[in-house]
Amino acid sequence: MPRPRFLILASNALFATLILAGCDRLGAFNSLQAGDIKPDIPNLPYGPDPRQKMDIYLPTPQARPAPLIVWFYGGSWDSGEKAKYAFVAKRFVEMGYGVAIPDYRLVPKIRYPDFVKDGALAVAAAQKFAQNHPGEIAGDRLVLAGHSAGAYNAVQIVANPAFLNEARLTRDDIAGIIGLSGPYDFYPYDVAATQIAFGDTPADDSQPVNQDLTDMPPLLLITGEADRTVFPRNSIKLAELAPQATLVKIPDMGHVGTVVALGTFLTGDVRVTAPIQTFLHDIAPTSKQEQVVSMSQKRP
Repeated sequence: MPRPRFLILASNALFATLILAGCDRLGAFNSLQAGDIKPDIPNLPYGPDPRQKMDIYLPTPQARPAPLIVWFYGGSWDSGEKAKYAFVAKRFVEMGYGVAIPDYRLVPKIRYPDFVKDGALAVAAAQKFAQNHPGEIAGDRLVLAGHSAGAYNAVQIVANPAFLNEARLTRDDIAGIIGLSGPYDFYPYDVAATQIAFGDTPADDSQPVNQDLTDMPPLLLITGEADRTVFPRNSIKLAELAPQATLVKIPDMGHVGTVVALGTFLTGDVRVTAPIQTFLHDIAPTSKQEQVVSMSQKRP
């Protein structure tokens, strides 16, 4: 049953306040949501820079081998820390999935395309981990997911083939992409965050909507209709162009609401989690889900 509207608004406001107040308070929110969950493989390097590391979380041994989701956090490409998003890992782990959360180099130390290149390298490292640990991870086709700037990274890694090519990957390596409140059509750069991150990069290079999307993997794009940070038109436009896109628009939900919904204590929202579960079941079912389907097919 959907939560009461006042609770949705209150939880969204709480999360927004914590983000704006800084990482320490976001860390407190994360601790409240994530509890004692810790990465099974912490700080797995995918490059030489101190920020080119990822944490990998695994479900219970009974749920392994599990499909693997690579989660990219948001933060205008200039902030973020993987440890503060353990609550996201907890949500997906409880669904029966492994989760890799990479850090990536941040603006202003670097600019586009370096943070997307980092994302592609992290995906390649996650795939290698999957290939080397078949008892833990099911298959080597990965699901990419992210919120806000992280949703952009997840989509752009695959939309612009240069990033996959450089990481020695192809679109066939990606089972699907989940984008929450992502910017995909934001040229010209009319806010400080994009001006600093993208400089004079032409739209044909930086904008997912300007890429050849004909053979993109399945997309699930979720946006809040009350989002005034990344307008819903970004998800709407991308959904119009990508041939295998599912668009979910949620009334009365703002920018942070789609990631707040992944919390498991008070802030969870089935309007976000239910479409995600359905999408994951379709593109990367867990072994338990596959067993259920197999048993149903055997029934007369």
